[in-house]
Amino acid sequence: MNDTLTVCGLTVERGAKLRTMLPVPGTDIEIPLTIINGAHDGATLLVTAGIHGGEYPGIAAAMELGRELEPQDICGSLIMLHPVNIQGFWARREFIVPEDGKNLNRVFPGNPQGTLSEKIAYLISSELLPLADFYVDLHSGDIHESLHPYVYYPGQPTEELAAKARSVAKVLNVEYMVRSMATGGAYNYAASTGLPSILIERGGAGLCLHEDIEEYKSDLRNILRKLKLLDEPVKPRRYIPRDVTDIIYLEAMETGCWLHHIHSGDFVHEGQILGRTTDLFGETLTTYYAQQSGIVLYVCPALAAPKGTVLLAYGKIHNDD
Repeated sequence: MNDTLTVCGLTVERGAKLRTMLPVPGTDIEIPLTIINGAHDGATLLVTAGIHGGEYPGIAAAMELGRELEPQDICGSLIMLHPVNIQGFWARREFIVPEDGKNLNRVFPGNPQGTLSEKIAYLISSELLPLADFYVDLHSGDIHESLHPYVYYPGQPTEELAAKARSVAKVLNVEYMVRSMATGGAYNYAASTGLPSILIERGGAGLCLHEDIEEYKSDLRNILRKLKLLDEPVKPRRYIPRDVTDIIYLEAMETGCWLHHIHSGDFVHEGQILGRTTDLFGETLTTYYAQQSGIVLYVCPALAAPKGTVLLAYGKIHNDD
């Protein structure tokens, strides 16, 4: 690491911290940015929170951690954006960037000449990801999603990269982890460039609970320890994350009212009733049954369920390390 860290034209000397608003080129939008250039040499960790503006605990955790950590605590550098989707955050919108109606997490690597979502994605992919040695993307269940904490790590492009990401995922205080073979999303795009990355899911349903914020801060501190940005041993975790595979993302077959019979974190058995949809007079449209036994990672707790809504996600638990 050089004594001077330059991020998007901003210069931060070694042993200094900068908290400022980062302009998105070609727009009048600014994103909150915290940079801590540690007093000692080490790796660079990039953290993004609030790519979906209604997913609050990770945003609050990044804000608080950026205030609490000082350069003398850090070996290397920590760069955090919180929240990335600042327009969606203030509008209290689920998933999308209000200006263009796009899901920011689905447009990476972005386009400098595109819509606001694409310009934000391009800023991150072109200016911030190349600076990092590891990338962490903080999410929650969105405003209409209740979830049980878990973590995704990329299964591509190489086994070596997957192993690096998995080793960091294992220091989190979550019960489950999922190897993703998807190619979309910020963390999967980062992996495709050779940057180890993970996406953490904690909290949801439009809530910003103190316990979720504290757990997220604990997760992030353990990641900092694992990557040697904090010169202290990794703290023991309450859970040893288990792999979840063969995930089924159950979508609503038609627009209706969703009445779920289970909750996130429940174990379901094959053939068990998961829930049903009704019309506006309470008449059943479809009853949904579990196609396999497994753990429920998240559930839509909202009554309104337009066609295509992901009603819940569940998968098989593997106890192998």
